[in-house]
Order: sequence, then C-alpha cells, then structure tokens
Amino acid sequence: MKNNLNLLILLLLSIISGCQFSNQEVVIEKIDANFRNINVEDFRVELPGYFADQLGEFEKARINNYDVEFVGRNVEKIDGVTSTTFYYKVSGTGKSSDLEKFFLQVPPCAGVPSSWEPVQSSKLDSKGITWNIEIGKDESKNFSMTFAGDIPLGVIESSITRNAKREKCKIMGPCEGVTEICGSIFIDANADGVKQNSESGIPEIEIFLKSKATNKILGSVMTSEDGSFSFQVLKGEYFVETTDELLKLSYKATTPSSVHFCTDETDGSCINFGFEIDSEKTTRELKEGIVEGTAECTDYWVDQLNYCGSSKGDYTEEEILEFLKQIEKLLLTEPFQFGNKKIKTALEILKPVGTSEIEMFLKELLTAELNVVSRRGALREVDGVFEIWDNYNQALLIHCEAVGCEELGTCGEGVNDRHSISQSAGSRIMNTRLIEATNTLSAFNGTGGIRN
Repeated sequence: MKNNLNLLILLLLSIISGCQFSNQEVVIEKIDANFRNINVEDFRVELPGYFADQLGEFEKARINNYDVEFVGRNVEKIDGVTSTTFYYKVSGTGKSSDLEKFFLQVPPCAGVPSSWEPVQSSKLDSKGITWNIEIGKDESKNFSMTFAGDIPLGVIESSITRNAKREKCKIMGPCEGVTEICGSIFIDANADGVKQNSESGIPEIEIFLKSKATNKILGSVMTSEDGSFSFQVLKGEYFVETTDELLKLSYKATTPSSVHFCTDETDGSCINFGFEIDSEKTTRELKEGIVEGTAECTDYWVDQLNYCGSSKGDYTEEEILEFLKQIEKLLLTEPFQFGNKKIKTALEILKPVGTSEIEMFLKELLTAELNVVSRRGALREVDGVFEIWDNYNQALLIHCEAVGCEELGTCGEGVNDRHSISQSAGSRIMNTRLIEATNTLSAFNGTGGIRN
C-alpha cells in the first residue's frame, strides 16, 4: 500500500512538472511567433552612414559558443504614448554544453524597462536583465526589452554564462556609449577666434569627421540654417575638419580648421570654426564685377519707400512694410526696429541728417538688408544659370550686423559674449572694421548697375 502511494505521488509530481515544462514551452513558442511578426526599422537607412557603420560592427557577436544578434529596434506610438523595443536572438553554434544565463545591460540613459520578454526565469536589477534559461547547442531563443519614449541606438554590454563561465561582449542596444560632437561655422566679425552670441553662422558648409586611428574620413554633414552641425560617435578619438576658406576665398579662417576630439576627455563644449571677411578683396571683387549681383543702391530704396503703392514705385505699401518686418527679425534684434511708423523711421536711416561713420554704415546696412529680403544681391553660376547666392549675402549681413552691434554697444551679453572691458580695448580696431564694412556694403549695393 505504501509503495502504491509513493508511486501515485511520483506520478502526480511528474504530471505537474510536465505541465510546467509544457506551459513554459508554450510561452516561449508564443514569444517566438510574435517575434517573427515584428516590424523593425532599418538603422542603416535611418541613421547617417558613418554612424550606422560604427554601430554595425556591434550588430552580432559570438561568445561562449553562442551567437548574440541584435535583430532591430521598433518605435511605437499607441494612444499618444511612445515606447521603444529592442529585439535580440541568441543561437547555439552546434558546440557542446548548454547556455545557462543570458544578460542584457539596461543603461541609465534608457530608464527602467517597462517590460521585457520572456518574463519567465528573468530578473531585473540595477545593471540589467538576466535570464536563467537554457538554450541548447542547436537551439535559438528570442529576447526583447521595452522602454518608455523614443530611445535611440547605442552599444550595451551582453554576456552568456555556460558551465559557470561568463563571457561578455558589446552589442547594439539602447543609447549607451554615444557621444555628440556639436559645433558651428560662424562669421567672426571681431576676428578673435571666439564665437560671440552676436556672430551667427551660415548653412550648407561641409564638415568632415575623420578617424584619428586610420586618418580616414568617416563621413560628413552640412551645416544647418544657423550654421550649426553635429555628429554622433561611439567611443574613440576623432578629428573634426572643415575648409580653410569660404565663399570663393572671401573669408579666411580665424580658428584651426582641424580639431582633435576624444570622447573620454570631452567636457561637452562645441567646436566652432570662425571665419573673418577679407574686406579689401570682397570690396574689390564687388566693384569690379568679379562677383556679379542685382543689389540696388540707397537712392533706389529711398524712392521705393517714398512712392510705394503709386505708379512711381515697384512695390505696394504692404510689400514694403513686409520687407521692413522681415528686417526686424532678420538676425540681431538691433540695429533695426522701426516702431509703429516703419516707413518713416526707415527713411530717416536711409537719408541721415549727419555724415558720421555710424550713420553712413547704418544707411548702407539697411540698404543691403532691403536688397536681401527682396531677393536681390550677389549671384553665383550654377549649371550655366545665375541664381541668388544666399550664403554669400547672408554672411555679409552677419558680419556687418555684428560689427554694428559692437560699435553701438547693443550686443547682448551672454556666455559667448565679450565683456565691455574687451570691447573698449578693441574700439580702435572696431572703428576700422566699421569703415571697411561700410565700403564693402556700398560696393555690394551697387552691383545692380547703379551706384550712389
């Protein structure tokens, strides 16, 4: 009777154990079926080529006789809530001994995962998720972890334990190990090599990223509308480089054109490449027609403001007012805010009572800005056709507005601005630049065929 009871107990335990094993297998199979239906993004299409190539080196790794593969990243937005899931596959390579543990790092930049799969036999701690799960030497299993928000790609740590021996690798995952290199191209009006808040940048200038180890160019980006640029890179040492001269040699570098960058040593500062106008060369080329243009002189714009809306004018009053509103928002807040009587105020600047250097400068600057907002200015030839050279025209205005705000003392004081003591020390130099800027603006404003 006792033997029969023992046999019955063993039979019941066997059935229960079998059910648990069967349930676990069903869960795993369900996860694998869902896994096959996922829609992951192609990071090589979504990311810049140079960065995708860096990440691609960590798409797959072999450790402890198993292959760990990053399958993809999927961002979903459901009922206004965004989440990001990272998918992995672990496969045996046919060699002996079964996997005992699989680990994926959860980096601080990603936050706490909202879920992960499979949940069975898993544990989350401050370092990551560990699965105490067996995978045979000829088997594969799928894993995933999900985070709140749109979490970008990076490189995380993974490990496999087999026969109580743990081996680690780096694998693609959430956000870890990525450093941003920020910077800008800026017009260095005072030629001090330091970017002031009053010194804006220009777009469409190519910036190169080079590996220090190989001295090869990894990739490049173009500066954005405000002259800024950025690279995303993995741990390492790089050179960030640009040209020595801009806009047909009209601007010369005031800072080194190649800067070393080490991810382990960065303090988060941006790399700013400064360029100073060659006033003498630019003025000469504008006067001699080497750089062609369509800009009108001051007298033309005085007539347009006086006769807007009449048969003598080329523009309606509404169009002239729109030009003046654009100028108020063009670059710096100063020097041009026209108030309620915009046309009257603009005419007072275009027809100054005195002949001081600052009055002559502001007259030519306002004339130039009227030209630019009305789509006049320097031209460049593209495929045999002349078109407005936006970068050239914008760079000239950036330079001259920065010179003007220095002279007027209206440059805003911020983290990148010089203090008043430095401005005072450089007043004689700035006065020389004011005169040079006035001459260049006058040459620019005459490219349409008539000069004052």
